[in-house]
This record gives sequence, structure tokens and C-alpha cells, in this order.
Amino acid sequence: MGAVSVIDNPQDEDLKALYQRLDVASGGLGVINIFKVMAHNPGLLEGWLRFAMNLLGPDLELSPRLREIAILRVFQKTAGEYGFAHHVRIARDVGLTDDEIAALSAFETSDLFSDVDRDVIRYVDAVTDLDADASALAKATRKSLSDRELMELTMCIGHWNMLARFLQPLEVPVDDSLTVGLPAEWRDWM
Repeated sequence: MGAVSVIDNPQDEDLKALYQRLDVASGGLGVINIFKVMAHNPGLLEGWLRFAMNLLGPDLELSPRLREIAILRVFQKTAGEYGFAHHVRIARDVGLTDDEIAALSAFETSDLFSDVDRDVIRYVDAVTDLDADASALAKATRKSLSDRELMELTMCIGHWNMLARFLQPLEVPVDDSLTVGLPAEWRDWM
């Protein structure tokens, strides 16, 4: 059990309605535990959902591939099992292969990643580590990304770092629905 309980069966009618909408929109995952923990403050949950969906939606110029590489790397760096499991599925949906996901921790030597991928991953590492070199890496990344793409990438890195720092201390349990279809060794990829 996590540090904060999950709300499996909401009593509030508005929260019940939100759970129904989430279930319908979940693509078969159901109402997942991150939502059930955030449901302790329904207004915060709804506000966060609007924000997070913008980062996952079609209005980003940043390629979905680079976004998911960045998100997976954040969860790799922060030992975020919940977020990593969730985003393996999304990364696959946008075209990353299991081989690429498995090789992410060895990105510097893997031939599965382009120079742009490597620049993005180095930048993710620097931002996640609050490294003083992050600004220089941002400028280096600008040779391949527009100002808007770099801003979006940085927003994604910051957002998913925030989620890692939410999920880990509260020990939000990984939903079974997130791990269905993942290979047995998915935790080794972290």
C-alpha cells in the first residue's frame, strides 16, 4: 500500500462522473492509480489532466518520439517504475521499439539512436540532475530543434520530473493494466 490511499469507489457524484469519463478515455486501462491518488483533490486532478493532455496532444511541434524518449529517460533517471511502465506503452504507440527502449540506458554506445536523440537524452539528464551544463546542452540541442520544440521538450522534462517526485514518495502502486503486454524484463530496462 502506498503512502496515500487510492480512491477506488468515489462517493462524490462529480468524482464518480470524472471516473466514468476517465474510464471511457483510458483506452482500456481503466481509472489508473495516479488518478485515484490525485482524486483526493478533484480540482487539482482535473487541472493537472488538462495540462498533461496538452503535453501529450497533437499541438506540440516536438516529435512524439523525442517526447517519449525524454519521458522514459526521466523515469529511468529517477527510478520511476510507475511512469516508466505507463510510458513504455505510449512510446511503443509512437513508434519506439522494445530494443530502443531497452537500449536507452546505453544510449551513448547504442547504434539505435541518432545524434538528435543523443543530444535530447543528454539534455534530459542535465535538466533532471539540475546540472549547471543544462543551458549549454540546451544551446547544443538548438542545432536540431526550434525554439518552440526546445521549450516544449524542457516543459516535458520538467513536468515528468515533477510527476516522478509525486509518484515515488507517495508509493503509487503500478497498475496491472499498465504492465499487461510488457515483456517480463521491462524493469531491467530502467
